[in-house]
Amino acid sequence: MKIIEGEFVSGTFPIMLGHESVGRVIEVGKKVRSFQVGDRVLRPGLRDAHVPYPGGRSCWGGFVERALVTDAWAEKGTAYNAFPHPQQIVPAEIPPEPAVALITLKETLNCLQHTEVQAGQSLAIVGTGPVAQALTRFAKLWTVEGAHIGPVVVFGRREAWAPRFEALGADAYVVGDDFLPVQGIMAGGGFDRAIEAVGSRSALSRCLEVLKPEGRVNLYGIPPEAEPYLPEEAADPRVFRGKVAEAEVHELLLQWVKEGEIDLEAWISHQMPWTEYERGFELVHQKKANKVVLTF
Repeated sequence: MKIIEGEFVSGTFPIMLGHESVGRVIEVGKKVRSFQVGDRVLRPGLRDAHVPYPGGRSCWGGFVERALVTDAWAEKGTAYNAFPHPQQIVPAEIPPEPAVALITLKETLNCLQHTEVQAGQSLAIVGTGPVAQALTRFAKLWTVEGAHIGPVVVFGRREAWAPRFEALGADAYVVGDDFLPVQGIMAGGGFDRAIEAVGSRSALSRCLEVLKPEGRVNLYGIPPEAEPYLPEEAADPRVFRGKVAEAEVHELLLQWVKEGEIDLEAWISHQMPWTEYERGFELVHQKKANKVVLTF
């Protein structure tokens, strides 16, 4: 939505959208070694040169019937570190529609791992969208040297989200300025770590408000270009933007899916043909959808 509104990677139109995509390989080049016909692969997309309109550009370009996957391993040699490369194979038993959810889930899991939170430390997650939901689930699943982190507390604006975060395992859900559920943590100086999961000025302010003086805030969200973070808050020494390399956690997440710890279907709220894309965007804009999948 921020791209459409000109608030993220702003620039000329028309644009080719889509960075959360899944496709099946239908043809391979002569030098390809890592993929074969029939493989289901994450993040196929197009580049600016492929957009057939004057001044057009690709914003990842996954909303297309046919796109490209690059065999970086064949191109750069077998010594290439595969972790930064997001175009990975999805097991055949996972259908393409729920497989799309792997991308956000891998991003958020890796974000959590780079939040510098240790076992037993408290974590505040500010936001209620799919990112915050995934972070909450992973914060309760993930262990640091065999021990769990926590308590894990979610901060939101609407009481209606409380049941969802309770089901995901959150230790508490704070609505607005009602800090009663976390009065003990606040009396002890605040939270050890926080994640800004929205991409908004107010969300970062809330993170800093509930954080210990020696705590740390990891920025996952990206604020609108017209309303960036307050300069003094963005420059706070406790604020950082951690590494997000989703490919690092590919095998771990697939293991959790196989073990039933993560149900990919549960992360998709709507599925519709690509021709209904306007309805899909409207559902997201009205906050009536959690995650919409468009199919070709």
